[in-house]
Amino acid sequence: MAGPVLNVGIGLFILAFIWVLALAVCITLTRSPTKIAKMGPVSILIAIVISIILIFIPRESQFPSSEEQAVIYDYSIVYRSSLIAVMALFVVVGLVFYFIGHALQPIHAKPLRKFLR
Repeated sequence: MAGPVLNVGIGLFILAFIWVLALAVCITLTRSPTKIAKMGPVSILIAIVISIILIFIPRESQFPSSEEQAVIYDYSIVYRSSLIAVMALFVVVGLVFYFIGHALQPIHAKPLRKFLR
């Protein structure tokens, strides 16, 4: 089984996935003109019930054993993560400038007939 990511266990990722899925289903279904639109809020209620079950019935103990406490951490991950974050920021900035420069170019209307002088 995988260990914690950023000192957060798999349970938080499961809860986040459930809530993102429930919100997407709710937004998608509430815009429907049929009776299925009532299932949108039901998906939120189902997510609440699943969240309560997952929060109040933990599968592992909260106190790690002595073997789990003696873990050597790789601190260079901070530098690699910051490098990836900066690169992602520049990709987003580049895409914004590309969108502004190419996709938002004004298209001026041409006259239908030309007037002779």
